[in-house]
Amino acid sequence: MLSQRFATKYVIKQFGKLISPFSTQIKIDDVLTTYLKLDNNTIETLHEYEKKSKITKISKNRLVRNCITLRDFDIRLEKNEYLLECLMLDPKLLKNRILVLKEVGIDSVDLSHIRRFSALMHKSVHQFKKLHDISSSQSIMRTLFSNVGVKVDIPDQKMLKKESRMRIGSYYQLCVVYHKTYHMKLHDELFYKQKRMKYLSLAEMSRTLDVLQHKCQFDKEFLKQHLYLLNVDVDNVEQFLNEFKYLKIENKNIIEIIRIYPRILFRDTSEIKELLQIFQNFEIPHESLYTTLIGLKMRKDTFLRRYISMENNLELAVWLKHPRILFMIYFYKLVINRLTYLKHLNLTNNANINTYLSDKKFFSRFLEGDTYAATGKYLAYILRKELGHDKVHVLSSIQRHVYWKYVSLTRINKTIQYLKKHFSIDDICKNIQIILYPTSTIDNTLNLLYKECSLQDGYNYTPTQYLALCVYKLEQKHHFSGDGVWQVETSVFKPNVLEDGCELDQLVDRINDGYNEVINLNGAAWLEHLLQY
Repeated sequence: MLSQRFATKYVIKQFGKLISPFSTQIKIDDVLTTYLKLDNNTIETLHEYEKKSKITKISKNRLVRNCITLRDFDIRLEKNEYLLECLMLDPKLLKNRILVLKEVGIDSVDLSHIRRFSALMHKSVHQFKKLHDISSSQSIMRTLFSNVGVKVDIPDQKMLKKESRMRIGSYYQLCVVYHKTYHMKLHDELFYKQKRMKYLSLAEMSRTLDVLQHKCQFDKEFLKQHLYLLNVDVDNVEQFLNEFKYLKIENKNIIEIIRIYPRILFRDTSEIKELLQIFQNFEIPHESLYTTLIGLKMRKDTFLRRYISMENNLELAVWLKHPRILFMIYFYKLVINRLTYLKHLNLTNNANINTYLSDKKFFSRFLEGDTYAATGKYLAYILRKELGHDKVHVLSSIQRHVYWKYVSLTRINKTIQYLKKHFSIDDICKNIQIILYPTSTIDNTLNLLYKECSLQDGYNYTPTQYLALCVYKLEQKHHFSGDGVWQVETSVFKPNVLEDGCELDQLVDRINDGYNEVINLNGAAWLEHLLQY
């Protein structure tokens, strides 16, 4: 179970539940003014660029993080035509570009440097120095390592000779190899296999390794088995660890969780937090830690869209409180494809959650008719969901019905929901086998009973008695064979069937007098019990 509560505001109401707001259509002006202190004239100028930009498509979290990065690194904002484009970059990429530019000797980075980063890294070292007023006698390697606090015992003349024949990007990568081999003591493969960014800041590289090894407690062997971790956004990792330091799922803390599923470190922390909050608000059960992690793989908007779609689907909504519902939402496309196919074959009434999530072999057997019967555990789930955990014991009474396995779970769920609108749960449980019958037939039979056995006619039956009479009449027409569950007619009454009021009174009395015995009987056995009086 989740053992940490999350305090967030909820302003969107959907299906009676409150969920946290998330919109990419944010007020960009407010963010830029708050974090970058831009004046009104600059904001007005940016409005023209905004029309051609996709800035409104990015998340608020990304925009805020990038604004903070530009502010904290004191980036010059004079060339504001590049501002929106820079703000759209991935936060890790933006920060890495700034760090690399500073490490190679650009003291005052502006927006054009960030925007033209790739082009700059293709310049020769000589052109790069000339373009940024760096002395030709100044070694890029010495500048780079001094900026990250590393002392290099190589003569300047040797370094200058080496860099004169190289592009700045290639020379930077050479410095990375040197630093990694002689100072970080790492094998070459570790930082170059599956590397996403061509130029990775030395400072960020060292910090990433430090966080993974000491805060996440990953040793080098673990990192070699999960090389992709070296591409994480280290700021997001630290925020993740801090945000969820008290979180426990199935009695496992956050360090144990990330060892089981390291890729969760690539997920946005705020979105993970919002998803966990949604799971709590929607009271979504989970079967295990793995089930929860499956749910956290989805984007929040994807999860909500799929959940709402399933909630509006009669065949799928019945499973929203099942422990495997997160799997159902995660494999949504598979579930919908199978549901569509089953509808075409008119087999949806026989399906359960395992039908939608099973492997191809089991699904093929289902289509052939080998596994269509309902099992007790799925019926028990519906009873827990609709009647409460303390009412599952009535399952044994239901199983006495000869056809209980073959009644649609969807129909049973619908019948219980109908009965709950008119009767108490205790009344339903005392006549539990009524849930096996079609809603339309029950409704019509009850209406006729209310008409024929009204208070004005001298009858004063309790809801329990009406339900007992209803079940009796539903099966009476079929000689208590159990075939009443298949009945398609809307009426089970014949003309003048209740003409003898005395006989009806005796029937009700007999049902009530020996009720504990009657509840566990069905069909011919029930009739035999009644006839013994």
